[in-house]
Amino acid sequence: MTATELRSADAASGRRRFVTVLFADISDSTGLGQRLDAEAYAELLGAFRGHCHAVISRHGGHIARIQGDGLLALFGYPEAAEDDGRRATEATLELHAAVASLRVEGVHAGELAMHSGIHSGLVFIADGDVERGRFEVLGNVPNTAARLCSAAGRGEILVSEQTLGPHAHFFMLGSRKQVALKGRAPDLPAWQVIGRADVHRRFEALQLRGLARFVGRDAEMASLRNHLQAALSGESRWVVLSGSPGLGKTRLLEQALGELAGSGTLVLRGYCESYLSAEPMQPFMQMLRTVCGIGSARADLDAGRTAARELERIDGLSDDSRRELLSLLGASAAGAPTGSANAVQALLELLQALARLQPLVLAIDDLQWADDVSQQILLALRHRRPPLCALLTTRPATDDMASALADELLALEPWSTQQTRQAMVALVGRDDPFMADEIHRHSGGNPLFVEELCHSVTADAEALAGPRQGSLPWLSALIVSRAGRLPAAQAELLRIASVLGAVFPTWLLARIGDCAADGPAIGALAREDFLFPGEQPGTLRFKHGITREVVYDTVGLQDRRALHRRVAGELEAAGQDDAAEALAFHHAAGGQPARAAVYAERAGDKAMAALALDRARAQFRAALDALDATGDDHDELRHRWCAIAQKLGMASVFDPIDLADGTALFERAVAKARELGDAAVLARCEYWLGYIAYAVGRTAMAMPHCEAALSLAEQIADTRLAAQVRATLAQALIAAGRYAQATPLVDLALDSKKRQARPGSSVAIGSAYALAAKGSMLGDQGDFALADDCFAEALALLGDSPHQVGSSVRGLIAATWLWQGRWAQARQIADEGARIAELGRSRQLLAMSRALAGYARWRQAGEPAALAVILQATHWIDSRRGAFMTSLNYGWLVEGAIASGQHDEARRHAARLFLRARQSDRLGEALGCRALALAAAQAGDLAGAARRLARAEAAAAARRSRHEAAANTVCRARIAACAGRDDAARQLLDAALPEFEAMGMAAALEDVRRLRAAL
Repeated sequence: MTATELRSADAASGRRRFVTVLFADISDSTGLGQRLDAEAYAELLGAFRGHCHAVISRHGGHIARIQGDGLLALFGYPEAAEDDGRRATEATLELHAAVASLRVEGVHAGELAMHSGIHSGLVFIADGDVERGRFEVLGNVPNTAARLCSAAGRGEILVSEQTLGPHAHFFMLGSRKQVALKGRAPDLPAWQVIGRADVHRRFEALQLRGLARFVGRDAEMASLRNHLQAALSGESRWVVLSGSPGLGKTRLLEQALGELAGSGTLVLRGYCESYLSAEPMQPFMQMLRTVCGIGSARADLDAGRTAARELERIDGLSDDSRRELLSLLGASAAGAPTGSANAVQALLELLQALARLQPLVLAIDDLQWADDVSQQILLALRHRRPPLCALLTTRPATDDMASALADELLALEPWSTQQTRQAMVALVGRDDPFMADEIHRHSGGNPLFVEELCHSVTADAEALAGPRQGSLPWLSALIVSRAGRLPAAQAELLRIASVLGAVFPTWLLARIGDCAADGPAIGALAREDFLFPGEQPGTLRFKHGITREVVYDTVGLQDRRALHRRVAGELEAAGQDDAAEALAFHHAAGGQPARAAVYAERAGDKAMAALALDRARAQFRAALDALDATGDDHDELRHRWCAIAQKLGMASVFDPIDLADGTALFERAVAKARELGDAAVLARCEYWLGYIAYAVGRTAMAMPHCEAALSLAEQIADTRLAAQVRATLAQALIAAGRYAQATPLVDLALDSKKRQARPGSSVAIGSAYALAAKGSMLGDQGDFALADDCFAEALALLGDSPHQVGSSVRGLIAATWLWQGRWAQARQIADEGARIAELGRSRQLLAMSRALAGYARWRQAGEPAALAVILQATHWIDSRRGAFMTSLNYGWLVEGAIASGQHDEARRHAARLFLRARQSDRLGEALGCRALALAAAQAGDLAGAARRLARAEAAAAARRSRHEAAANTVCRARIAACAGRDDAARQLLDAALPEFEAMGMAAALEDVRRLRAAL
C-alpha cells in the first residue's frame, strides 16, 4: 500500500484521531420539559443550540451532534491543536455561563444550569447522517465523556485528569474525583472545574505543578551569562533560544533571569500565544503594563492615573509618546488596541529611554506566535540597537525572523540518557536505570516528554513496569498537532514510517512510500524533527518513541495490517531474513501469527547468543503469543510451545520478575507436556516451573516441581538434566533453610559440574552459583572460614566474565558477610554485584544488590538514607511480584524502623516478614523478631518480648543457624537487663562471647564486650 493508497483508504473508511470530546446536558431538562409550555421549551432548546454553535466554534471546536438538550462536540478535528483540552474546558465554562443567563418565559432566574464531562483520547470518526449527527464518533472516549457528564452535579464540569495534564493550572479546580467506569479499573481521576485561574503562560502552569530539577544546559547557560554580562556593561545583545516543544526553552530562560536578582536590572517579560485571548502587540502591551504599574488591562480611573504617573518619571520620553502610550492602554482596556505607526514609535521610544536609564533585559516567549506588529517592533528595535539584552524563545522557524533578530541562535538539543536518569530520580524518587532507559527511548530526551512520562509512572501503579504513553492524551494532542501541520504527502509518509517501526532501513521507507531514499520527502521529515539517522548506516529512527506510537495509532486497522504484510514481504524479498525482529513484528501486526512465531523464536535465539536476555525474553514471549494466536492445538504445536517456554525460562534465570505473569506460563507448559505424555518434555517443563518458582521466592511451590523433574530425569536416564535439577532443588532447600536435605544434593551437583568446568564456561558459571549457595549455607551455620573458601572458588570459576550469575554470587557473598558483620566488605561486593546487574539488565539482581549495600551502609554509618534505599529496592521487587530472599529485606527494615522510632512502620514490615516466613523464606525472620522483642522489652512489655524472642529462636533452630542462635542469646541478655536481672544478663553474654569469637564475628564480639562492660 503506497502513500496515495493509504490516503484513499483513509478517506473511504473513516479516520482515527486523537480528540477531546465534550458531552453536555441541561440539568433537570425532563422536569423543565414537563413544566414548560411546548413553545417555551422549544424556545429554550433553540437558544441553547444557538449558544452551542457560537461558543463551540469560537473555541475551535466542532459539533458532532445536538440531540434535544444534549451536546456532543469535538476539539482537535479535523486539525489537532496542542491545547485542545484547554479549549474544550474554556468553551464549556463559557457555555455554562451562557445557559445560566438564558431568560425564557416560565423559567426563574438562576434555574437553568448545565452539567458536562470532557475526556480525550483516540476515536474513530466517520461521516454521520440524520440519525447519527454530523459525525459518528466511535470508541471509549465519547462514552467516557458521557459518563463524566452523568457523574457531574448540577452546574458542574468534570474533566478527566489526563485530558488537562499541565493545562489544569489554567483553571480553578475543585475536588479531585474518582469516577467509576464500566469495564475500567481503577476508577478514572477527574477534576471539577470551577472557573479560570489567573495564569496566562504555560510555564506558569508548570510552575504551579512543580518543576523538575534543572538538568544539563551548562553550555547554553554559560552563553546566556556572557550575553547578559555584556548587556549590563552597556552593549546590545540579541539571543534566540530555538527548539521543538518541550525542550526547555522557557525553563532555561527563567533560570538565566533568576540569576539577575539583586543586580539592579530591569527585566520586562512578554509572551505570545496562539489562543483566542491573544491581543495585537501582546508582548509589548504586557511590558507596557509592567512599566506603568498595572497588572492587567484594567480601564478604571486609578489605573490610568498610575500609568500617567509612572510614564512621567521616565526621562527622555516625549509628551507625544506619553499620550500615545496612555491612549494605547485605554484602547487595550476597551478591547481594541491598535498597531498604528504612532503606537509603534511610542513603544520603541519607551524601550530606548528605559535602556538608557538602567540595564534592561527584554524576555519574550514563543516568538513563533508573534503578530506582525510585534515582529515589526522587534526588527526596528534590533536595527536601532539600544543597550539592552533581548532573550527570545521560538520553535524552529520556517521563516527568517529568528535569524534576522539573533546575534546568537542557541538551538537546544534533547537530554542525554544520563540527564534523563537524573530527572527521573528527582521526579519519581528512585534510581531505576531500566525505566530511565525506557523513558529516554520513548521521549527521545525531550524534557517535557520525560517529565510527563515520569508523572505517569508516579501516578499509575500499573506503570511501575515502565511508562505508558496511552495515559497522556494531552501529550498525544501536542504530537498530532505537530504532525498535522505537515503537508499532506509528508503526513502520509510519516504514518507509513510509524508502521515500519521505531527504527527501519531508509530504503524500506522509500519503497513503501514511493519516494527516493535521498529525496526531499524523507529529508523534510528529518528537518521537521520527526526522523533522524539511526545508529546503523542506512537506517532512520523516530526522534521520539512517543511520536511514533501516537502517529501509528492514527493509522486505520485494516490499512495498518495491509502495510505490515507488505513490509514483511519486502523484507523477505530483499533477503532480509536476518532481520528476524522486524519480520516477527510485521508478521504479527499483519495478522500472520504462524510466520510471526517463526521469526520471533529466531530473534530470541539471536538475543540469547548475544546475552541480551531482556530482548530474548520479549521475543520468546512474542513467539508464544503468536502460537496462541494461531488458534491451533495439536501435538506438534504443544511440543513447540513447550520448547519455546523452556527457552523463555533460560532467558529469565537472572531476572524472573521481568515475567509479567510469574509462574503462570510455566504452569501452562507443564499442562501441555502432560497432554503430550512425553516424559522428557514433562521433565524439562517441571524443572523450569520449579526453577522460576524458586527464583521468584515461591520456595514451597518450587520444591515439589523440582522433585518431580528429578524423578522423571532419572527415569529417562538424562544425567545432565538430573544434575541441573539437583542443583536447583538444593538451592531451593537452602533458601528454605533445610540445610540437612540440601547438603548431599549440592555436593553431588558440584562433583558432576567440577569435572567438566573450566573458568568462564557455562558449566563453571553454574558451579559458581552452586558453590556460592553452599557457602551461604555454611556461613549461616557459623562456619564462615569454609564459606569463604567456597566464595573464593566461585569467583575464580567466574573469572572476568560479566555474566549475570556474577551478580547472584556476589549477592550471596554479601548476605553472608553481613551475617558475620563485615560491613565494609559486604558493601563493596554488593556494589560490584549491582554494577554487573545493571550491565546485564537484571532488575531483580540490581534491586537485591542495592538492598544488601544499603543495609551494610546503614550498619556501617547509620545513614537514614540507606534505609530508604532498602525500602525502595524492596518495593521495586514487590511491585513486580518477586520475593526471592526478601525476608532479609523486611528483617532489615523492621530493625531500621525500630531504631528510628517508627514503630508503626516496623509493624507493617513485620507483617510482610511473617508472610515471607510462611512461604519458607525465613532468612530475615530471626533478625526482625529480635528487633521487635527488644522494642517490646524497652516498652516494658516483657511477655511480648518473650513471644518475639521465642519466634526468633524457632527461626534460628529451623535453619540450624549458629550465628542467629548466638545473636538470640545476646537479645535474651538485653531483655534480662531491661527487667533488672543484670546477673542473668552477664551470664548470657559470657556464653555468647566464645561463640562469636569462634565464628570470627569481630563486630558482634565488640558489641557484646561493650554491653558486658556496661553491666
